[in-house]
Amino acid sequence: MRKYSFYSVEDTLLQLNTKRTGLSQIEADNRLRQYGYNLLNKEKSSSVFKLFFGQFKDFMTILLIFAATISACIALLSGDKSNLTDTFIIVFIIFLNAIVGCAQQYRADKAIEQLKKLSSCNVKVIRDGKNCVVDNSLITVGDVIRLEEGDLVPADCRIITCSAMLVDESSLTGESAAVEKNSQTLTDNKTPLGSTSNALFSSTFVVRGCGEAVVTGVGMNTEIGAIANMLEGGEKTQTPLEKSLNILGKGISIFVIAVSLIIFIVGAFMRGEGLLNNFMTAIAIAVAAIPEGLTAVVTIIMAIGVQKMSKNKVVIRKLKSVETLGGCNVICTDKTGTLTCNKMKVVNVFSLCKNADELHDCMYSCNTVKGERGKYVGDTTEIALLNYLNDNGVKSDIKVLDILPFTSERKMMSVKAKKGGKIYVFCKGAPDKLINKCTNILTDEGEVQLNSEHISLITKQNEQMSSRALRVLAFAYKRGGKLREEGLTFIGLCGMSDSLKEGVKEAIAECKGAGIRTVMITGDHALTAFAIARQLGIADDISQVITGDELDEMGKRERVRAVTSGRVFARVTPKHKNVIVKILQKQGNVVAMTGDGVNDAPSIKSADIGISMGISGTDVSKNVSDMVIADDNFATIVSAVKEGRKIADNVKKTIRFFIATNLAEVLAILIATLFFVKYDFLSPEQLLWINLITDSFPVLALGMDKGGGNVMKRPPKRAEKELFCKSSLISILLFGGYITAVTVGVYAYSLYAWGNACATTLTFLTISFCELFHAFNVRQSSVFAVRELWQNKALIFTVAAGIGVNLLLCLTPVGVLFSVVPPNGKQWAIIFICSLSVIVVGEIYNRITRLKSNLKK
Repeated sequence: MRKYSFYSVEDTLLQLNTKRTGLSQIEADNRLRQYGYNLLNKEKSSSVFKLFFGQFKDFMTILLIFAATISACIALLSGDKSNLTDTFIIVFIIFLNAIVGCAQQYRADKAIEQLKKLSSCNVKVIRDGKNCVVDNSLITVGDVIRLEEGDLVPADCRIITCSAMLVDESSLTGESAAVEKNSQTLTDNKTPLGSTSNALFSSTFVVRGCGEAVVTGVGMNTEIGAIANMLEGGEKTQTPLEKSLNILGKGISIFVIAVSLIIFIVGAFMRGEGLLNNFMTAIAIAVAAIPEGLTAVVTIIMAIGVQKMSKNKVVIRKLKSVETLGGCNVICTDKTGTLTCNKMKVVNVFSLCKNADELHDCMYSCNTVKGERGKYVGDTTEIALLNYLNDNGVKSDIKVLDILPFTSERKMMSVKAKKGGKIYVFCKGAPDKLINKCTNILTDEGEVQLNSEHISLITKQNEQMSSRALRVLAFAYKRGGKLREEGLTFIGLCGMSDSLKEGVKEAIAECKGAGIRTVMITGDHALTAFAIARQLGIADDISQVITGDELDEMGKRERVRAVTSGRVFARVTPKHKNVIVKILQKQGNVVAMTGDGVNDAPSIKSADIGISMGISGTDVSKNVSDMVIADDNFATIVSAVKEGRKIADNVKKTIRFFIATNLAEVLAILIATLFFVKYDFLSPEQLLWINLITDSFPVLALGMDKGGGNVMKRPPKRAEKELFCKSSLISILLFGGYITAVTVGVYAYSLYAWGNACATTLTFLTISFCELFHAFNVRQSSVFAVRELWQNKALIFTVAAGIGVNLLLCLTPVGVLFSVVPPNGKQWAIIFICSLSVIVVGEIYNRITRLKSNLKK
């Protein structure tokens, strides 16, 4: 839609059948139906039908179905109905497994889709001549939108009017330098994309200035849409946890296939059984023991946790960040609006001129706040200045002609203004930056040359205000001239107070107990930052405060030491933020970084967990972040970390349960095959049934576990690294080995006492119940702590349901299909005593683990 760049503004509006006051709501709705939603094509979600048949892609499952089909054909030809029954049961269980797997994957896909909806952004648009805010997807061709610094451009547009607008188009053109924009008509139709100065393109963002533009293209009919078309079908990158799960899955698969091969060889050649039956048994073992659904279950667990977070003012934009939250050990946070309320009030003013009208003019003109008193909208610092002027009955007829917006690098804002027929330049900014631009100072005697005594007095006043945790602004002006920040006359200072947010101090204390270091990074004066940090318990000595200038002067090694020991970084630029994050990461830390402005985007993106503010955050900072905090509160960040740790714990519990139970099945079958060569152990249908009950019932219940209250009283741990840690391996080997020993022991005794039919039944029930009861062990809390046990009612219900289904299998005619006979009273006692013993072992193990943990503290 670049053709509109060669039309004048009026011709563009005419061509698009719109006007400067925008579309009516009715017309916008009509065009939305005509042009579609302002969305790029997304990957089509799989239908339930496709998800179901996708469950049969696994090579082992295909082999088992193939073997079962051949067995059925042989049974039909030979007239042996028993083999036909076994084949039917195997196929039935495989399809039942597929239904469960399909349901799990469908739920995971839907949960992730909900996350995408939570992270959509809004756009300022003119509808029916009025300003309103709508969702990005509802913008349509002909809409007139308003953009300002930090806004993401929602669609391709032709600029109607703009002021000092710079746009970052690197996402589209690859050029790192921001492009200056204007509304002038282009004449050269060979103008390249990067030089189209009167157009804005979807997915770029405004670095500076503001303006209005009319939408010329939406969705796939944009420049970025054309690129998206070429990129469709690209390969997805894996998260660290997914990579670890894949490594684990491959290792288990190789082990299980090796065991299955041994069982096939022993059964076929040592026991002299048919090749087909042994082949089906070996494949059934592989299908039951390989945890192919583990990744889907982990995704569901994380998605459920994320949905819970969204109700607590935390929007997770990228699911992978949930993995990282549990391992976070450094939180780098802004001060204003995150630790403090961001409700400024002027409490102190200093000037050598008692009746400085210039000070009031500067406060009034260096201001971008909109609205009326009591309904101001804009920067809280500037609102505080207007409230101060209103409270003191100050009015002004000054008219702003041009603006040089505030930037993090300059730490200043300047305007060119007209008052009483005279031209002025007014500036406000950080005292230490602005004073370097001044040559004079305003006193009761008028303007005099700025000298060392004046500078010393200003510095002293600045430090006194800063030490009281006041945010200090300086003001200056000059008469006439161009809008340049030089040759200024210093007017005065003002100090503004900002109270601490409720619950922040307690949240920082909780972080300390959890092994998380809190680092304050702010653009404020060092003394102001330290005063706040001391109140919050972040720092207790001024030596822990480092300024951006000090970082610049340090050598590489000294800078690393400073970042390691520093607790507060003051007077920093976005460049410094990025440096701090990268140094902390190189030292092995998992870093969370908060931000809200355009210039915070690089550090947010670099951090392991980029956090944007929901209220004060710009579209750009939200777009690159991993999570958005809806209330801009540090305490909410800490609650997200806490929830992240619970999710990581639940993932760990699920994986431990999966592997320990599957290991027990494989080892039990291997031992029975090698040492009880002449007897039948577990049939393929029994193995598949055990897998269905134990892998489907308890795992999701474990994923919803609320966890204990001690998650924030231990050091942070990475979810993917926990898979291969010492404690996980010990737990898996201990319980996998114990369940194996119990299962084989019951089989050996039952075989001696009652024969093969009863032995198979007792073994089948014992291993099933052992695995179900083991779900309580992986929670790592005592089953005798009734209140804590009832926190996970779903687990109690699923374990009870698993036991109930197996009881029905034994006590109804269906049991015959699974080669199960009803046990007598003594046999039931053996089954429950042996299977419940796994809980006793779990109690002992968990108590020893807790004791060791307490001794380390």
